[in-house]
Amino acid sequence: MTIFTLHNARGMRVAIDAHDASVRAWWAPDRYGRLADVLGAAYPAARAPTGWQCAPPDDGKLLLRLAHDGLSVRLAYRLDDDGSLHLDCAATADTISRFALAAPRFNLQGRGGAVADHVLRLAADHYWPWPGGCASDAPLDVAGSAFDFRQPAPLASRLAWPALANLPGFGHDFYWTGSGQLREVARVADPASGRVLRFSSSQDSCHLSSDGRCFSLLARGVQLQPGQVMRFTLAYRLGVQDLDAFDISEPVSMMSNK
Repeated sequence: MTIFTLHNARGMRVAIDAHDASVRAWWAPDRYGRLADVLGAAYPAARAPTGWQCAPPDDGKLLLRLAHDGLSVRLAYRLDDDGSLHLDCAATADTISRFALAAPRFNLQGRGGAVADHVLRLAADHYWPWPGGCASDAPLDVAGSAFDFRQPAPLASRLAWPALANLPGFGHDFYWTGSGQLREVARVADPASGRVLRFSSSQDSCHLSSDGRCFSLLARGVQLQPGQVMRFTLAYRLGVQDLDAFDISEPVSMMSNK
């Protein structure tokens, strides 16, 4: 395992595993300036490719390249001084290929905490009705459902809804209107630490996954046709924010639940 670490002027450190291009650790300050690793144990996506090639980071940037079974991928990480980790990806294929990135799994309290009271706002108006979905299905409108995070709500309160009561967490795809330009589509706040994660994407969808200790927001896996070029950009920005700045639609218990 080869780990490269990016640094910024705020004292943040982001560790990236060159084997599967996954983010393994991210040290970030809370509202009092105390640093903690806000990533849980790494669980790469099931189809995340391995065997990346890269050189040591240069000026806060890390470039990784992959060539495997007709699939060619260029992935650039950049850590900015405002707390943003950018991922610029370009992929092409000679044959029909499926491609997905490894998902960074966050816990804004730091390792050992819970994410039950993490408050999510997600600008998505459609979702798959069950984890994984099916190509023949049509996404459903989030309105009136436990999947409507257009107004911020704690994860645990939504998992207590009857439709989700038997699930250990989320594992669903969400959709919004518009793609091509990088824009903020989700924001997650931890009341205990004051940390806030802003997620931006140039795509029109993301996959939300959660369990009792971690959550992730990531671009959905894509299928490439021969000769097709796929480009997209993601950005995760970590900072701090007063929870009162969120117009939370449901109460925060400040207690661990699921």
